[in-house]
Amino acid sequence: MRKPTLLILFLLFLTACRKDGPAGEGSVPVSFSTEQDSQAGSVSAQERLASLPQTKTDLYTYFASFKVWGTITDGGGTSSIMEGYRVNYDPVLGWSYTDGDGTEGQELQFWSQSGASYTFHAASPLERISEITANSVNLALNTTKVLTETTLLSEPYSVSRSDPEYGNTVNLKFRYANARVNLAVKYISDSPLEITGLVLTPPASYATAATLGFDYDWSRLAVVQGTLNVTARSSDPLTFPGLSIPAHSEEFYQTSSPWYVIPDPASKGQWTVSLNVGGAVRSVQFTMSKAWESGKSYLYRFEYTDKANLVFVGTEELFIGMTPENGGEHTFE
Repeated sequence: MRKPTLLILFLLFLTACRKDGPAGEGSVPVSFSTEQDSQAGSVSAQERLASLPQTKTDLYTYFASFKVWGTITDGGGTSSIMEGYRVNYDPVLGWSYTDGDGTEGQELQFWSQSGASYTFHAASPLERISEITANSVNLALNTTKVLTETTLLSEPYSVSRSDPEYGNTVNLKFRYANARVNLAVKYISDSPLEITGLVLTPPASYATAATLGFDYDWSRLAVVQGTLNVTARSSDPLTFPGLSIPAHSEEFYQTSSPWYVIPDPASKGQWTVSLNVGGAVRSVQFTMSKAWESGKSYLYRFEYTDKANLVFVGTEELFIGMTPENGGEHTFE
């Protein structure tokens, strides 16, 4: 008759051992992923690394660390659990905030058994984060053609106990703080066309270095662009690589090297595009009626006609990562 008692005591011992975190916390640590697909968060770090499709983009492709702020709301109110934690990428372990440079003093956090909800937001790379708080981030931006010189911030992440994601890996979806600008040309002909010397000339100066603040509106799960502080400007033209347009094509061909620009209100106005075809330079003016916005892609479309005229067709404005065909999502690539 003593066996049931011993069995109950043994089960109680196992239950007590499972609580690895402090009192009131569970045994599941808070962990992160940065995959830009909707499936992340439901599998382990090892499974994610093994099954990650090559067509998917992950933050570690460009940056090996980010800063994150996390809060918990429970019966005692809202408090911060990660005040600008540094999170580093390891090829074996994945993302970690307890190992690697700059993680000293950062404690492993566990999903609470009593917490009502959590929020997280982040930015990268570290050297371009001026400040991060519970509800905002202030970032340094450059105008550049190099992906590793861009600045990224995450979409707001909020999860409550009633959500299936509660207790799973927190998948932070990053997007550009910069805007993206590119040119596309269409030419319908029986013969192919080689275009060189594509140049976009501004009406005045544009920002080349700045700091930009973003506020996180947790009630709407939205990121609100704040104050832009421009520290450097330039009136130099933006240059683009050449294009090879095949014969009998009715498509627009965009250059292979877009610019990542600063969302500057002064970008509006009369811009000029010029290109070189067989030694002949053609140009056309067009109006940018809207200022560049953070996280958006602006594709300016032109047609080179059979009469050797260059005509502005229009602007394709989408969130970066989105296409007219698939809808896409606000992300980075």
